[in-house]
Amino acid sequence: MKQLLLCLLFLAPIFPLSAQEEKEKPGSGILVRGFAFALFEETDKLELRTPERVVGELELATGQLQGGITVSARQFAFGVVEGEEFRTLGTVALPNSGKNFILVFAPTATGYHAFPVRADDPEFRGNDKYIFNFTKRRLGIFLGTARQAIAPLKNAKLRPEFPADDTFYQAMFTYEEDGKIVPFNNTRWPVNGNVKSLIFVFEDPESGKLAYRSVTELAR
Repeated sequence: MKQLLLCLLFLAPIFPLSAQEEKEKPGSGILVRGFAFALFEETDKLELRTPERVVGELELATGQLQGGITVSARQFAFGVVEGEEFRTLGTVALPNSGKNFILVFAPTATGYHAFPVRADDPEFRGNDKYIFNFTKRRLGIFLGTARQAIAPLKNAKLRPEFPADDTFYQAMFTYEEDGKIVPFNNTRWPVNGNVKSLIFVFEDPESGKLAYRSVTELAR
């Protein structure tokens, strides 16, 4: 985990996830849900604040996504209250488009780096995968016949490609080492147009091997 924290120190915001920008439309608010790739100092609840007010308290799921909170601000700080002081652990700037976001929190040495994933992006559909490369290696992702290279500490969306009547497709993850391509996952994944996923590739702090975790979201 120490190695992962050092990597995440150099991350900069690399979303929004959609190239389309829309004007803000009237509505009842913006839904945000929190997911922690790993916890910082066991902190699983964050207070959200703007300079003027407290926006709300967000719980961080670590298994699967849970219900979130509705906010009206698109930019806010997050942190914890210690005594009477607010300790800031990071900030969020949501894209101008969208009303439904998953905030992915990755721990750093001083708090969290938050990645806003637009869950209602029309280009994030069933079977789609958003893949976060939380490693220092260049990854090769193969989902059916679709291929994507992801640089270290970057992410990308990939839509699997397979024949229309298939119920499974081959999923293979590789990394580059000394000029060679090394697979570290080669399995069959089910076709499911009702589900889209976030996938986190990381280096296991105990074994040093690359591994991945996935979190699913219903495709509406």
